Amino acid sequence: MRKVTHALWTFPLVLLGAVAHAQTAGTVTLTANRTSATGSLTPVLTWSTSPVASSCTASGGWSGTKFASGSETLATITASRSYTLTCSWTNGSATVSWTAPTTNTNGTPLTNLTGFKILYGTSSTALNRTQAVNNASARSAVVTSLGAGTWYFAVRAVNSNQAESDNSNIAQKTISGGATAARTVNITISGTPAPTPTPTLRTTDTRVFDYVTQNNTRVLGRQVGTIALGRACDNTFKVGLNRYRVTRSDVTFTRTSRSTSVVARCERS
Repeated sequence: MRKVTHALWTFPLVLLGAVAHAQTAGTVTLTANRTSATGSLTPVLTWSTSPVASSCTASGGWSGTKFASGSETLATITASRSYTLTCSWTNGSATVSWTAPTTNTNGTPLTNLTGFKILYGTSSTALNRTQAVNNASARSAVVTSLGAGTWYFAVRAVNSNQAESDNSNIAQKTISGGATAARTVNITISGTPAPTPTPTLRTTDTRVFDYVTQNNTRVLGRQVGTIALGRACDNTFKVGLNRYRVTRSDVTFTRTSRSTSVVARCERS
């Protein structure tokens, strides 16, 4: 677009002002896979914001900067914890209003007005952002996505030839800091963790063997009897890869054992 300085198009324009709209807080949703457990729990937190927040920060049982929505698996806890997510929305807005011109500066009627252009920025001497208003009847418009701070506004009139007037007077408005909202989820842990069961060796073969010693190493010998499946085995006494000592009273002997201890195939259960 070009700015025409010919007298017919340097028409007067008066900016009435800019009204800042305080940013309102959105909604934070934060949930956990479970909010109570006995002994321990591995929390999985899921969250979202509406409208999409500019930033979110975790506190309490977790920490760090978070996206506006997501899901995270946290470390297992054995005591009650609280998890908080605080989010902020920093995009303010301002309504700019003006009085439109009706004549050119030489007094002739203005008959081909087609719209306006709002110029704005964070400095009165650097209005480096623009917003088109393609409506000759418009007398106000909302400028959005304004961060916290003081903003300056001017308006130009635009005719059907896309010729623009000079800037209007400048109005300014301060956008306050962003609004925030927080959500907390509490997870209650009661009781004590259930003890981790210790794997037990049990017989998985009915055959029982004696053993012989060769070069100070126990070597599986001959079958000397049988034993029921599922009997307990002694993991402190092993012969070969998977034979462990079994209780002699559990064995039905079919021949004399050459060793005091006898073994059978055992696995952990």
